[in-house]
Amino acid sequence: MKQKRSLSEALQVVATRPQANPTATRQATRHVELPVDNQDGSGSAPPSRVGKRLIGGHFNRAVSRQLRELAAREETTVQALLAQAMNMLFAARGLPEIAEP
Repeated sequence: MKQKRSLSEALQVVATRPQANPTATRQATRHVELPVDNQDGSGSAPPSRVGKRLIGGHFNRAVSRQLRELAAREETTVQALLAQAMNMLFAARGLPEIAEP
């Protein structure tokens, strides 16, 4: 049976391994090409999302289900309900209601 190493032993093993070219590895990971999302619509985003940013959160499954059911009952979208909720929050804090669905 193989004996388990301690964390410090494992780190020493990794630290002493020769690397082919550590500078090239760092440079390769530093420059990552992402899709362009230009204001003029020339990027990869659909026109309805150009100039907009995703705002999200992680909630229980029941919250997600209830929000979708509410949107269906009111014949609207989750996005419209979230915009309404954001505007209610802004108003409660004395800020302009600027969220649009």
